[in-house]
Amino acid sequence: MNPITSIASLSGDLLIAVIAGIVFIEETGIPVPFAPGDLLLIIAGIAIASDTVEPVPMVAALLAATVLGAMLGREVFAAVGRPALLKAADALGFRPALERATRLLRRRGPLAVFIGRLIPGLRISTTQVAGVSQIPRLTFAAGLIPSVVVYLAIFVGLGALAGQPAVRLFHRAEHRFFVIAVTVLAALALILSVRWLARRGALSALDPIVLGVRRDLADTIDAAIFRASAWRQYPLVRRVWAGLIDLAIVFTVALLILTAVSGLDSTEIVLDPQGLLLLAAIALVYRVPIEARTGQTIGKTLMGISVYGPNEGVPGWWRAAVRNLVGVAFPLWPIDAVVVLRNRRRQRLGDLLTRTAVRRVAD
Repeated sequence: MNPITSIASLSGDLLIAVIAGIVFIEETGIPVPFAPGDLLLIIAGIAIASDTVEPVPMVAALLAATVLGAMLGREVFAAVGRPALLKAADALGFRPALERATRLLRRRGPLAVFIGRLIPGLRISTTQVAGVSQIPRLTFAAGLIPSVVVYLAIFVGLGALAGQPAVRLFHRAEHRFFVIAVTVLAALALILSVRWLARRGALSALDPIVLGVRRDLADTIDAAIFRASAWRQYPLVRRVWAGLIDLAIVFTVALLILTAVSGLDSTEIVLDPQGLLLLAAIALVYRVPIEARTGQTIGKTLMGISVYGPNEGVPGWWRAAVRNLVGVAFPLWPIDAVVVLRNRRRQRLGDLLTRTAVRRVAD
């Protein structure tokens, strides 16, 4: 029998004890995949509406279990999590980012805890980060308690008002969200893995293919069309091919997301306004962060080119965002083509606005 069905079949004090106990365990940071806390709160609301349990004992038990479990979880991660995380941060080189996140949580204080605890899927993570970041107990409690009250009111109230349809809706939404999240995370992991391998030279076995078939051929075409002095530093054909590689990645991610949402039988990308908007959103999520930090997407890495800012460094976040926002504006593509062909540095509109340029970095 489904564990959720078994729990929902209980009544009285036993139901209160089981739901409150599972909520407490989950709040301490121990995963309970068979009984998500949000769904348990909805079941509690259904039980209250159907007079299976008394409302005051149920709500009081849930409030106590959530607050006490979260406070205990904070203590556990404060004692055990931080040393382990700092070792990993030093080894992987994200210690500065961790320190910035810690300062942000401490500066925002209760408000950051309150907001994080209200987002489904981030409640437990907020407790864990608060513990690892050693947020003061009173600061954490000041954000935790009001967020728990609001969260209980939302999900218990949803169960009391909507009943069993809310459970079915939650099951469907949770399943879709899980599949989409796993798909996106898998795609992101693949992209980052390729980037990591490329930076460490692990893809050198592909160099003969990349150099001989793509880069050399692109340079030959460029040399045949443009003067050598004009194309050498700012190759155009390499840039076009890099864009096609990145576009293939964006299409693949879009297909994975649509498959997760609608299933294999009805998956298709329709190039209507909604489809183009989906592709543009995925392209921005893919391109902006890695261009901002490194200047190179996967396509640019393979083609040996990179985006540079006005100070010869990486573009940074706002320049990467603006140049790509202009780049995904499909009506501007004909203008972009004319501007790139007439500009000696092969800058399109987004590059001119942000004072960036795409240059050769490898032969």
